Amino acid sequence: MIKQEGLNWERISVFAGPAGGPKWFVSVGFDRALMKSRVLENNTRRVLLVGSSAGGWRCLTMACKDPQEAYEKLRIAYSRNVFSAADTPATLSQALARNVRDFISDEDIPFILEHRNYDLAIHTVRSIGPAASRNKTIEGLAVMSAWLGHLISPSLSGMLYERTVFYSGASQPEFLRCSFRGRAERLTSDNLPLVGLATGSLPYIIGGVPNIPGARTGVFRDGGLLDYQLNQDYCPGPESLTLFFHYQERIVPGWFDKHLKWRNPPRGSLDRVLQVFPGDDFVGLLPDGRLPDRRDFIDFADNPSERIRRWDEISRLSEILGEEFFEAVESKKIRELVEPL
Repeated sequence: MIKQEGLNWERISVFAGPAGGPKWFVSVGFDRALMKSRVLENNTRRVLLVGSSAGGWRCLTMACKDPQEAYEKLRIAYSRNVFSAADTPATLSQALARNVRDFISDEDIPFILEHRNYDLAIHTVRSIGPAASRNKTIEGLAVMSAWLGHLISPSLSGMLYERTVFYSGASQPEFLRCSFRGRAERLTSDNLPLVGLATGSLPYIIGGVPNIPGARTGVFRDGGLLDYQLNQDYCPGPESLTLFFHYQERIVPGWFDKHLKWRNPPRGSLDRVLQVFPGDDFVGLLPDGRLPDRRDFIDFADNPSERIRRWDEISRLSEILGEEFFEAVESKKIRELVEPL
């Protein structure tokens, strides 16, 4: 379709955001260009914003009353976090809760839930049995058990973590009504900030979110555990596309698959995905020639201002990606650039 007609924005029915910690800073320029252009917000069809962890936060900002302001608040809040060895899962959870409240105001909540053109689907997992424990030893053993089970079959990790998607809109997104394995719960004014916190609450490292209003009883954590980058077919029809800005070429289905090079998204889930990602030449421009990483919190623990400077620089450089993509779309050069996924 793109080779024939270029990118027709009316075909974009889904915008998907991957998890991946601070790597999302290379998405800043693309996201800003997307919000500034309002090509999705003004689409004649409703657009589903779907993601987990940082990808879920990006989607939430896009649906806020002032998306560009909310997005910048998220970028500042996340990058200015300073942690130390004295932090615990509880204090880290408190910091994340402040981050969510920094970019989602009380006024934004009804705006997001009643958005004129966006529906949301935010991935979380509900921890089961020992995975819900607040004892770090027990929870650590549960994470290890889930990983070992996942080595045999991805379905086995579901014994300890139940995929739970919180959605907004008049009805469930179509992907939840088809071959989806998990639970679907509605986003409400009572639970939206808690869902925002849960989707980024890494097991073992950050405390989970217990008993989210309107959902099944349990402890909810990072949705990236089972839906790390792209692990579902979100598109509602053969003529529609999912727009997926990613920070790398490889698409990892679940967090447990990061080091399993043979694991790929389920067959058919990428058939209608337009993946956009930075090339090696762009990555070479970044500090140390690499993507930002969660380990930066540790590596720059004694010099957080340097970490912040680097992440700000990556955000600034990423403007190139948004400019180049929109130039390719507007000039229709994207017809020559696009390649089979």
